[in-house]
Amino acid sequence: MGGLLSFSKKYFRKYKSRLCMGFILILISNVLTLLPIPYIGKSINIIKNIFTSFSKHDTRDYSNLEMKICIYTGIILIIPIIGGFVKYHMRQCIITTSRMIEFDIKNEIFSHYQKLNLSFYRKNSTGDLMNRLTEDVSFIRQYIGPGVMYFINLVVLFLMVIIQMFRIDRTLTFYVILPIPILFVSIYYISIYITKKSEEVQNYQSIICSFMQETFSGIQVIKSFVSEKFFQEKHKKVILEYRNKNIELAKIDTILSSVIIFLIGTSHLLILFFGGKKYFKGEIREIGTIAEFFTYINVLIFPFIILGWVVSIVERAKVSQIRINEFLKETPEIFNNNNLIKTKIFGKVQFKNVSFIYNRKDKPTKTISKVSFTIPKGKTLILTGETGSGKTTIGRLISRLYDPYKGEILIDNLSLKNHDLYNFRSKIGYVPQESFLFSDSIYNNIALGSIEKVEPCKVYDAAKKAMIENDILNFKNGYETVIGERGITLSGGQKQRICIARAIIRNPSILIFDDSFSAIDQKTRKSIIRYIKEDMKNTTIIIITHDISYISDFDLIIVLKNGKISKIGNHSIFF
Repeated sequence: MGGLLSFSKKYFRKYKSRLCMGFILILISNVLTLLPIPYIGKSINIIKNIFTSFSKHDTRDYSNLEMKICIYTGIILIIPIIGGFVKYHMRQCIITTSRMIEFDIKNEIFSHYQKLNLSFYRKNSTGDLMNRLTEDVSFIRQYIGPGVMYFINLVVLFLMVIIQMFRIDRTLTFYVILPIPILFVSIYYISIYITKKSEEVQNYQSIICSFMQETFSGIQVIKSFVSEKFFQEKHKKVILEYRNKNIELAKIDTILSSVIIFLIGTSHLLILFFGGKKYFKGEIREIGTIAEFFTYINVLIFPFIILGWVVSIVERAKVSQIRINEFLKETPEIFNNNNLIKTKIFGKVQFKNVSFIYNRKDKPTKTISKVSFTIPKGKTLILTGETGSGKTTIGRLISRLYDPYKGEILIDNLSLKNHDLYNFRSKIGYVPQESFLFSDSIYNNIALGSIEKVEPCKVYDAAKKAMIENDILNFKNGYETVIGERGITLSGGQKQRICIARAIIRNPSILIFDDSFSAIDQKTRKSIIRYIKEDMKNTTIIIITHDISYISDFDLIIVLKNGKISKIGNHSIFF
């Protein structure tokens, strides 16, 4: 519980004025809830007196009693209406605040996710990331909003009720609170099981999200291999396990609710038994006093029943807080240091004995070893070699998506680590192996590459250089054509060319093509490269490819084998 409060503390502080207002409204609401109860007792006493008067044929005080009944009835009816109005604003204040806090938490997590390294995404599934950002944050919100509201409401109302009952009759009050210690002990032990089962349920939610995301991302493969039945069975198995764990959790929640209802019923029974005895002995003079006690307990029924739900939410929120903090504690390995130099990037790239290892903590996999080369500004470098030789890794190191394990990378004779990270990346145009497009218009997908607000003419020019303009204009909505998730409405070559347009629109100082022409025909490849080299003469171009047949104009070529440079030279050496 301490960790959950610690996590929530900064949000409570941020919205303290709204929360304080909500808590004041809780107090007012409870005062208005209890205010009519004494009048219920008085009304019953008056009704008893009326019947007594009628039995004795004494009607002298009848009109006076009738007047009192009308006044008390008015109070009993009007005050709850006012209380309902206050309760509405109380809920609006606290629940709305919890939504604001949910908004802040989601933004904080999303912002943190974007700062983390690629290695973090290699070891964590997308479904798990999404589940923590949605379901887990939702449980935190329910705890901060209705959870805290109902708990404080119960505490305030319980104290006020006990004070009122203690004022009326101390002995009966003792019998009312007698089952309370049993309730708290039951809640303590049951909450331990709720925590355990909640963790299992929430972990399984992440598994389901990961499975769904993976399945629908690979739906083309599933259909191609006629594997629908296999994945359907797999889905049933996962969902069945999730259902069973939810049923186990529901059973525990039901036990807690049953215990609460049983103990409330016990309080009713104790009042009926001991209150009746005291009334017949004359220790309680008016029957309305017992009616007041019953009403006070009835007022507590809903808050105590909802206590079971609050306990369940708190336990789930505790698990969610641990799961969220697990990722929030992850620190990015790549960040701006204190000696940043925000300078103009010209494009000279130099590797000095650079080595890199993936997963250096778990299972180290050496990708490149002692790689050294220099490519001057405005020149073209070809990186080629066998699959898994480290070509893509060099491209990612230049973009500073990773830092080298050993050695140093220099950009314009300055260590890459001393460049302002975001300023440097703004001067990089990177076309990755996987042509990833967002579910948006073609125009916005291309414009995304621009650092500043882009003019339409620049988007059209980038599309023209990437040889995709004619294809776009053939679509019914042209540049405003909305493409599906990951660009599934486009061919592989169209997706690659849109990604190329996205990279060149920012007029980068360093342009990296990571096997970005594989789905484009030979003639179009040559035309794209020619357009780029003619229009971007000062840009350093790095082409990572298996096939160099379509590239005739370059300044340096490197052949990699097993992460090491096998051959290095210029055009005359290789051709």
